[in-house]
Amino acid sequence: MVTDEDLAEVAQTRASMAAEAEGPREEVRRVTDVTAGGVPCRLYEPDAAAGLLVFLHGGGFVFGDLDTHDAHCRKVANATGWAVLAVHYRRAPEHPYPAAVQDAEAVAVWLVTEPDELALLPGPRGVSGDSAGGNLALGVALRHRGLFDVQVLVYPFLDSSCESYDRTISEPDFGVDDLAWFWKLYVQGADTTDVDLDPLRSPDFAGLPRTLVQLAALDVLSTSGRHLADRMAADGVSVQVETYPGVGHGFWRHDDNEQHDPALAALAAFLVG
Repeated sequence: MVTDEDLAEVAQTRASMAAEAEGPREEVRRVTDVTAGGVPCRLYEPDAAAGLLVFLHGGGFVFGDLDTHDAHCRKVANATGWAVLAVHYRRAPEHPYPAAVQDAEAVAVWLVTEPDELALLPGPRGVSGDSAGGNLALGVALRHRGLFDVQVLVYPFLDSSCESYDRTISEPDFGVDDLAWFWKLYVQGADTTDVDLDPLRSPDFAGLPRTLVQLAALDVLSTSGRHLADRMAADGVSVQVETYPGVGHGFWRHDDNEQHDPALAALAAFLVG
């Protein structure tokens, strides 16, 4: 049950994240707000884009939006030479599951229809996401096997049971109780065995594209991420796993840690293939 205290915490944290997002950011050749299948998105186009990377932001299905991840999407576009299509899916608790999945699905269907906005962006296509966005990205790739050439999952937020989380990490940025809170706000009575809610429950991963999984050593989600990678590899998926030492959940989009730049460089190298 979502309480008034939950709603107050959500409002306060969203306001804090909005203020944080007002910092400096890199210039990109062109940044355009678009609507993809009825879903608000933002398209970042570097010079001579080599491909298109659909990006679903993190935030536990509760936080995050186009602005909180704007600075990092700009960096990804410039560092990789790929265009980035950032997706602003509906968030819990106002819009619990399956709203976010439906929005991610709408964007995937929109891609198949060859929209005019992407007509000049030939080349490979990928799907990516950090944390909750990694959950949604994996779900899209599973439902549309063959649509994407690559997949990038950054500390994906999986396992609604929380059973696989690493409880040995001392003072993590997000503990098991914190993650259970996000699941509570997202699930709100839904069937937690539903593969679209928790893609880790998929019976098989065969047919997924070449995949990069980036994990943080001090993140309780690292164990579920490695479990996912092992299962994908067992099903014949070409999967590359990187675990970054000394950092916790969220390091990927913050540049105030020593692993931010190496992770971005590894992403760029992976997309080159």
